[in-house]
Amino acid sequence: MYYSNGNYEAFARPQKPEGVDRKSAYLVGAGLASLAAACFLVRDGQMKGEHIHILEEMDIAGGACDGINDPEKGFIIRGGREMENHFECLWDLFRSIPSIETEGVSVLDEFYWLNKKDPNYSLMRATVNRGEDANTDGKFGLTEKASMEIIKLFMAKEEDLYDKTIDDVFTKEFYESNFWLYWRTMFAFEEWHSALEMRRYIQRFIHHIGGLPDFSALKFTKYNQYESLILPMIKYLESNGVDFQYNTTVTNVKFEITKDKKVAKQIICI
Repeated sequence: MYYSNGNYEAFARPQKPEGVDRKSAYLVGAGLASLAAACFLVRDGQMKGEHIHILEEMDIAGGACDGINDPEKGFIIRGGREMENHFECLWDLFRSIPSIETEGVSVLDEFYWLNKKDPNYSLMRATVNRGEDANTDGKFGLTEKASMEIIKLFMAKEEDLYDKTIDDVFTKEFYESNFWLYWRTMFAFEEWHSALEMRRYIQRFIHHIGGLPDFSALKFTKYNQYESLILPMIKYLESNGVDFQYNTTVTNVKFEITKDKKVAKQIICI
């Protein structure tokens, strides 16, 4: 998807690239990034599926977007992703991935319907004393000083934050605010974490300020993200003939390097 002035170009199908039928793609790993790249190669790049090869060291695709029932450990998932309106690349991708539950609709269609019918929000944003309402009352509780500290971090240069922690840029007044409670519990921040990472998160997600007090900014899939996102992508790619090579570990990539180019010439795997 490409946005210029308006959405004139957003949904136009690209012309088939010259020579694409003579090209192949090799993707190392079968996580979300590689699967997405393969989907875009099929849809927009119009590359033949059998020319796309995905090399994965595990016996299952999805990377950290997993959901596995282990007989000894139980149901294991390495984490969940909190999604929102402005995941432009993700939504662009999944508007083209068919649902594996409902015939004739996309994964995005199902996701949209689910979050319209059952929007996410919290009736009690935080608790104290083992279950008592913390009575945050939807307020941020920021003093003028704490607000200025957020603004200064937002405006800071990245290079000025390379060696700084969150504790280096905020004071007690900020930590006592509901804003910090909301922020750290939504994004898993601690005082000793990187101030640079905190700045990037503020710049990326500040438009969700209104949804911080009740989690209404967030959207979720119906099932875990392997079954709701990864599995439909795998089915889509397999239906287009993409070659998945599981239990394959890439140990080296040999490059041919010249003055103007760095080209991978050989992938060594076991």
